[in-house]
Amino acid sequence: MNMAVAQSPRLAVSPYARRLARERALPLEALRGSGPGGRILAADVLGFVPVAAPVNLPDIVAPSVAVPRIAAFAASVALTALRDLLAALESTGRAFDLDDVLLRAAGRVCGEVPDVAKAADAPVALELADRQAVFATVPEMPLTSLYATRLAALADNRDDAEMPALLSIRLLLASDIRPLMLPLLPGRAMRLAVSVSAAGDHAECLLVTDAASVDEITAAAWLAAFKSAIEHPLRLFV
Repeated sequence: MNMAVAQSPRLAVSPYARRLARERALPLEALRGSGPGGRILAADVLGFVPVAAPVNLPDIVAPSVAVPRIAAFAASVALTALRDLLAALESTGRAFDLDDVLLRAAGRVCGEVPDVAKAADAPVALELADRQAVFATVPEMPLTSLYATRLAALADNRDDAEMPALLSIRLLLASDIRPLMLPLLPGRAMRLAVSVSAAGDHAECLLVTDAASVDEITAAAWLAAFKSAIEHPLRLFV
């Protein structure tokens, strides 16, 4: 029985191109000839660029974790008037520390700036070496009572980090190095870092806020009012 056998047409390849293709393990069928009649030349082998197979990457699902929207504001605060006032009071036997004034100013500003959450009675936390002390009645507390309360908190080992507070204050050691960003502490919508200069004549203040709790406009207004209170400290002592 005679059977017709279909055969593929023979590719026209130059001997040198055939050898190059064999050395590179390239199938001739993958090459496109540029010579007369589609003849595969050495240049076609040398210029062959394989097509990369598509890579199927698994679908990446974004995590459904809420990312806090953080805002930060900085201000340079002059301390000359406050330093002179504290020195005058100390000469009369009434000594106060910068911590007391910061707490007093923060509490007063919380009661004065509109739109601060629960501003009328917002507690303020003072960050100590390894714990926090929360002052729940700062806006109404006279500075003399605040001073006594702070000394009692220093003598007590209780940590108030679990107590709610609107703001935490961290007084940094005198240095010419100041932070540009700080993380918020758990349970605090705002965090204020006060870095006093080595000369003691001014302080760099950094306010970090959770913008979902205290929006940027309110936070900026809060820091401006805090700066004004420190630079004009007489009203903090009444």
